[in-house]
Amino acid sequence: MGFFGLFNNKDKKVEKKSRVPAYDAKLISKFHKDHEGLVEQIGKIQEEMNKVHPDSAKIKKLLKSLRMQLLGHFMEEDIKLYWYLKDYYKDEAASFSVVKQFEESIKGIQKEVMRFFDYYSLDKTELDREFEIKFEDIVTELSARIASEESNLYTLYTK
Repeated sequence: MGFFGLFNNKDKKVEKKSRVPAYDAKLISKFHKDHEGLVEQIGKIQEEMNKVHPDSAKIKKLLKSLRMQLLGHFMEEDIKLYWYLKDYYKDEAASFSVVKQFEESIKGIQKEVMRFFDYYSLDKTELDREFEIKFEDIVTELSARIASEESNLYTLYTK
C-alpha cells in the first residue's frame, strides 16, 4: 500500500454523513419550554423596571441572562429546526418557502435583538426612557415571533 496509499480512497467506499439532524420528537416541546422561560425572564425585567426605584444593575444582569437564553434558542432552532425542515420540504415548494421566510426573517430579528442587549448590558449605558421604549418594542417583536413560530413553523415539524 505504501505511504501515499493511505490517502488514496478511490477503491474504498467513503460513507458521507448527513449534516441534517434527525427528527426529534421532543424538540418542539423543548422550544415551547424555551419560550416560556423567555417570557418569564422578560416578566422579571419588566417587574424590576416598574418598581419605584428600579435597580439598574439587577436589570442589566437579567438582560444578560435573557441574552444568553435567546442566543441558545436561536442557535438550536438554526441547527436542529431549520436544517431539518429545509431538507424535509426540499421537494415541496410552498412549505420550503415558508421555512425559508422564517429563517430569513429571524436573522434580522437576531441582529436587532443582540445589538440591543449588547448595548444596554454595558455598565456605562444608562437605562433611560429610550431603553424602556426599545425594550417594549423588542418584547412586542419577540412575542409576535413566538406566536407565529408556534402556530405556523412548528406545525411543519410535527407533521
